[in-house]
Amino acid sequence: MNVMRQHVTVLEDPTKWRELVAEYDALRQLSSGQTQQARGQRFNGMIAELLSAFGLRAKSDQRSLGELDVVFTYGGRRFILEAKWERGRTGTGPIAKLQRRVEQRMAGVTGIFLAMKGFTAEAIAEIDRGRRLDVLLLDQSHWEAMLSGFVSPQELFDLATDAASFQARAYTPIAELLKHPTATPRVATEPAGRPIDDRVTTIGPIPQDDLRYVGLGVQGSRTPLLTLGQGILAVDLAGKRANWAVPISGCSNGSLSAADGSVFMARGNGIGRWKAGQLTTVSSGSAKPHDSHLLMRPDGSIWCLDRGSPEAAPAHLIKVGPQLGDEKRYRLPTSATAATWLTSTRLVVANGGDLLVLSSRFTVERRLSGPAGNIRALTAVNEHTVVMLTDDLTVVLADTDDPEPQFLGRINRIGLPGVVVRRTEDSILVLGHHLAKEGHLGVAEVDIRGRRPAHEHPSQRGTARQAEPGGRRAQVPPVVVTPPAVPRAAVVARATVVPTTQLPAEPPPATITRVRADGGLSTEERLDDQRRGYADGLTAAKELPLYALEGLLACNFEVASWLRPWRDQWDRIVSGRTGAGEVLADWLPPLALHLGVYAAPPGVAHGQIAPSAFYVIGFADGAKAAWLDAVRSRIVPADAVTLRQWIQAPPPRPGLPTGLQTIAGLSAAAKRSRRLTIWKWTGRGVLWLMTSLFCLGEVLAIGITVTGGWEPNTVSNAVIGNACFGVPFLGLLWFAVWDLRRVANGGRPHVHHHAQPPSPPVEQPAPSTDAMKPQVELTAGPVPERTDWVVSRPDRANPPAEYATFATHSGLYWTVVALNSLLIIILAIVIAAMGIPALVKVLLGLTDAFLIFVTIAFGKLASNPTRLEIGKAGIQIYSRSGTSWFPWQALDRVEITRLEAGRYHLVVWCSNPELFPESDNLGWGPRFLPKLNAVGICPLNILHTHRHLVARALRMYGGNRYGRL
Repeated sequence: MNVMRQHVTVLEDPTKWRELVAEYDALRQLSSGQTQQARGQRFNGMIAELLSAFGLRAKSDQRSLGELDVVFTYGGRRFILEAKWERGRTGTGPIAKLQRRVEQRMAGVTGIFLAMKGFTAEAIAEIDRGRRLDVLLLDQSHWEAMLSGFVSPQELFDLATDAASFQARAYTPIAELLKHPTATPRVATEPAGRPIDDRVTTIGPIPQDDLRYVGLGVQGSRTPLLTLGQGILAVDLAGKRANWAVPISGCSNGSLSAADGSVFMARGNGIGRWKAGQLTTVSSGSAKPHDSHLLMRPDGSIWCLDRGSPEAAPAHLIKVGPQLGDEKRYRLPTSATAATWLTSTRLVVANGGDLLVLSSRFTVERRLSGPAGNIRALTAVNEHTVVMLTDDLTVVLADTDDPEPQFLGRINRIGLPGVVVRRTEDSILVLGHHLAKEGHLGVAEVDIRGRRPAHEHPSQRGTARQAEPGGRRAQVPPVVVTPPAVPRAAVVARATVVPTTQLPAEPPPATITRVRADGGLSTEERLDDQRRGYADGLTAAKELPLYALEGLLACNFEVASWLRPWRDQWDRIVSGRTGAGEVLADWLPPLALHLGVYAAPPGVAHGQIAPSAFYVIGFADGAKAAWLDAVRSRIVPADAVTLRQWIQAPPPRPGLPTGLQTIAGLSAAAKRSRRLTIWKWTGRGVLWLMTSLFCLGEVLAIGITVTGGWEPNTVSNAVIGNACFGVPFLGLLWFAVWDLRRVANGGRPHVHHHAQPPSPPVEQPAPSTDAMKPQVELTAGPVPERTDWVVSRPDRANPPAEYATFATHSGLYWTVVALNSLLIIILAIVIAAMGIPALVKVLLGLTDAFLIFVTIAFGKLASNPTRLEIGKAGIQIYSRSGTSWFPWQALDRVEITRLEAGRYHLVVWCSNPELFPESDNLGWGPRFLPKLNAVGICPLNILHTHRHLVARALRMYGGNRYGRL
């Protein structure tokens, strides 16, 4: 019996992990004059440090009843580990010693013996015979699997414990632990479909857990290798059969087949090699689990891409050595989503929508034109051609000698994750989930020989492709952008006027010679130029107005394409060919000091500056970094469409129009706003502190009064004593309540962080993070057919990130609870005092009981606040009386109308409204309205929001049902 468990263990200390991998190679070779004894002592510490890096509490060289090499805790169990790194195999003696140490401790302690050279046959046979197993045996293969991250320590201990528990084996080879025998999926070929995926092979059915980290490789010249959860499957497309090429479970992403018949695979954080039925761990990979992507260089060497991230770490390329510790890491100049080798000295890297060609020293040689969307995968088919796969599974062909990519078409019968590999120089394979067969994978074979685009890519719709003289196609810009021909003050009065011009990917022909004169630069000079460009771009982007940055973003940070119309405008101004009201943008000359011929025409002094191509690439990367930093800081929206709407909207308050704002200015304003907020809350805290202190003083004064403790005990002393505290307390309390009401009425509504609905475009919302969300199309078509629904639905019915949330004033309710509790205590003290008539005590007692009842009610409202969710699927209300669900299909119309006491209520008309009670007893839940034959979902005055925000959410998600008669 072999029980497999899904483990996704995140490294808590990646830096320490890589240091241990590098140190292991030195220990293995006994370098730096180390002795075997010194190596053994350091080995104990290395084991403890590795376990700690993976999140286990471990200590080395512990002394108690006998010396313990390593002790740690995992899964509620205690482990003691004995480690031996000697020349020969370990016999029965050291194992028996460890068994005695385990027996000396409480039940539940497990021993682990790690012998780097393995164990004798007698030792394994002896420990498996005639007694309860309380010791696990591991060797070098187990240790290297843990160290590389191929198997996390937690997973290895679980697998070894399962083997000992279910199969009575103290020692199990690492390959046997990772095998999970399963049936071979069936292979079938579908009929011919559209030209782009005319040959699709289906593999399945496959369990859902096996489809988490699928990958694709090619064995030999034609056999696809599919990475599944239970192993790597070799598929014979022609023979319609499959077999397990590598029966190792838990692998991820694509595998590589070497010339000697071995197969390299990625698993967890490490890389392994399978050859002749033997598993060997050869290298560490990415610090992020299941994010190691294998590449094969044309010379046959194996490499691994650690993709990094734009926010945290740059990407690295790892050259895999013959054994663990021999790998070498090379830092790439950018983060990467995919990579492929063109030649042994040229690497193509995709970063979102960018496509960069790197040299053998991993510096940027040039930038290729990529698709408009994000590049999900890519593969090289020859020395100058790359095939890309975008997020929408569009196949794009890019040639290093052709500035324009070719869109071959979209894969129609399979979906994500979308993996592409080269099968031959004339064909590729694309892997994804089969769209028509759940639990099946589809492999599409695409013939790229002589293929031309079957249709235009979606990003090219609406853009005419006109042939130039000589039969050459004109270059098509990703987005057409030109500067406004109006003064600055009118920038936001209308959208930027954009004439249709063709944007080149290079500066004017007259300056090409000057710009390309940097071909003789050394590698260090190129890197220095790129670094300077990055620093200048980072600074300049923060000072550009947002309407200019909008164009740069729309051009995907292609500097030359973005600046071409602005340079032409400058040229018209210099030559006197300007139109009425056309003026030079004041930010353009300072920018031309950096970019020279890219921004300025030849007739001005700035046009004599000729930056290198590497400087321009660095400048674009720096500008992009500044933009991403502003997006992460929530200063600007994330996409060009929303940014354009934001710029065109009128400013929320008097001041500089939004289009003329800069990232630096917005950042400074955000800091000022944060400082002001801090001062406000500091003052608010002082106000409440003083209120509390005077309240406490008044309570003490009341206590002294009722006990007759004033000296002398006269009415005047009692009045003065209470007035000294009571009057300031009442004044401060009035200010505190006023401030609380101001916060409640003027603050933002309690909206789910990533689901607050954007306002419809016609209302032109103020710039906020809400505008970053995609707009929902509002249609006035026929109402879908009503279906039955579950009225009481405890789980969330709306899709994630597609709903708006409005909650009650829980903070205000807690304040009422606190004030009532203070009054209850004061009244209790007064009742307990002597000398008060009995009738007064009875009246005060009734008042106290009423306050207790009210306080309990408000406490329940505060602890379980009513929450209204309006989303894509419908309306859901969480109240004290339960959870109610109203899908849009079941609603005829929705309105916000005034009911009793003139308060606004959310009312819906649906079938069977009598299913709801006519009264909810202050539960603030849905109730039946007989006069309207409708359901009142909840009053709006209890929600911490404004009426118009609820109306916007209803209009956005409910469409024509909101207010429809």
